[in-house]
Amino acid sequence: MNRLEILVEEKSMEEFLRIFLPTILPANWQINVNCFIRSFEGKNDLQKWLPKQIKVFSNWHEPIGVIVLHDQDSADCKKLKQKISALITDNGTVPHLIRIVCKELEAWYIGDFQAIQLAYPNINADSYIRKAKFRNPDLCNAADELKKILPEIQKTSAAKKISPFLKSENNKSESFQQFVTGIRNFLKPSEISIRRN
Repeated sequence: MNRLEILVEEKSMEEFLRIFLPTILPANWQINVNCFIRSFEGKNDLQKWLPKQIKVFSNWHEPIGVIVLHDQDSADCKKLKQKISALITDNGTVPHLIRIVCKELEAWYIGDFQAIQLAYPNINADSYIRKAKFRNPDLCNAADELKKILPEIQKTSAAKKISPFLKSENNKSESFQQFVTGIRNFLKPSEISIRRN
């Protein structure tokens, strides 16, 4: 695998990954060199274009790995992953990794309130960390909760502000931990060339 294509459903995730990914990528993987992030206009747009993208990647002149990140929102996680997997395997053969963001990117932020405080110093992380509803960020309505805490927050600017401070070892979001572990395992040089997760 010489090239990595990461497909995401919206611009805020793209901005998040551009800043966060270099902190976990192996040294031989670099954004816009051999690792490319493509954002779409929402989940329907991503699912619409995914089969075409996979056909192109399957016939590329060099081996390509594909990572798809998709928000869970209100969908059944397993069924959603099966649907995306079928869109890939029915249209080509590429090593791929699918990660469902439970339930949305904002849950990854809430998983690390210290990072939010560093990005937005006017909030006190300690006053939120101990609240029961934030103990499992993947289960709360993260976008709405974050909006209550920071009424001025905007999705894309939040991605740029918070992502530099997120630490994978500090994050309470299981979805975030699965994402980080998945990326690291997918890019291990010793792994076989065709992987499906």
